Amino acid sequence: MDQPIGTYRCPDCGQPLEVMKACGATSYFCNHCNELKSSQRVREHNAAGNQEQH
Repeated sequence: MDQPIGTYRCPDCGQPLEVMKACGATSYFCNHCNELKSSQRVREHNAAGNQEQH
């Protein structure tokens, strides 16, 4: 199940990511690193972080 918008964290710096959706695609942008992040890395990093919190 997808996380609500605004809860994804950058896999590199841990800052909140900006989630952009267009034409069925989702992109993740980190304002701190000033770059797009790989969707797969973002999902894996955030899934691992959520499991550690529970």
